[in-house]
Amino acid sequence: MSFSSEVKGELARIEPAKKCCMLAEITAFLRVSGSLRLAGGGRFTIVAATENPAIARHYKKLIKEYFDSNAGLEVGGSQMPGRSRKGGYRYSLTIPPDEKSGQILRETGMMLIREGNDYLSDGIYQPIVRTKCCRRAYLRGLFLGCGTMSDPHRGYQMEFLVGSRQMALDTKKLIGTFEDLAANIAERRDEHVVYLKRAEYISDMLALIGAEGKLLEFENIRIGRGLKQAANRISNCDNANVDRTLTASGEQLHTIEILEQRLGLANLEPKLRDLAELRLERPDASLAELGEAMSPPIKKAAVSKRFAKLKEIAENLPKE
Repeated sequence: MSFSSEVKGELARIEPAKKCCMLAEITAFLRVSGSLRLAGGGRFTIVAATENPAIARHYKKLIKEYFDSNAGLEVGGSQMPGRSRKGGYRYSLTIPPDEKSGQILRETGMMLIREGNDYLSDGIYQPIVRTKCCRRAYLRGLFLGCGTMSDPHRGYQMEFLVGSRQMALDTKKLIGTFEDLAANIAERRDEHVVYLKRAEYISDMLALIGAEGKLLEFENIRIGRGLKQAANRISNCDNANVDRTLTASGEQLHTIEILEQRLGLANLEPKLRDLAELRLERPDASLAELGEAMSPPIKKAAVSKRFAKLKEIAENLPKE
């Protein structure tokens, strides 16, 4: 089971304590997972589908508890590519007119009235998300209906795949109502994707929608990846430092060889001669290590200046 599916499994076990949050969560799920079938006489049957049986059971129960409506449950082959051949199923909740589909459409704000006529709305019905607790419940319903996230072992991304530009804009705005949280929008074929890429945002979102168990697992994985990346950076830095040390040492040894052949180290002033002889003894030592080995010890900057002076002397020797 994927990490995303495990998050949904945890969320599907949450029972909203307040009626307003119950309505917000149902509304979000129906908005992104629902469709309408004509039932004659200007009436509709609501159909909301999911690939997850726990989610289907969860919303069947919520709809019964809030609306006193008995949503039917139909099971069919999955519509996800490749799933039908592997035994995947699609679970559809159906709410016909005699089970209050019209009332549900109006109370969720999916059907509104303009100039005396009914019309189907788009986006988020704002009266549903007035309070913070309802905004959290709405986001939970969105994730259960159209959300997904990557395995945190491989990367960080959480997405909400919605069917319209307006719904994407409203979802982005809803996420932005929470402090230090922001989302982006992308278009992917016929879908609009609202996504979070920063690990901190995804962590906050998991907390907001109530996935406390998976949040702890996410944070443990995130910490482990951070330690591994830090170790790699330190290792790479150490390797780079070794490479720089060896390169500099090679140049310094070449300078000392010229001085020894064409001038003689004995003719150098004592502090330069001592450093040249020390480098010959310790070709792999860093500048700091050479400075500590001098008598008296000197700092790395002083060692660097003395090598620069040796190089200058070598470059100014008469050409043979």
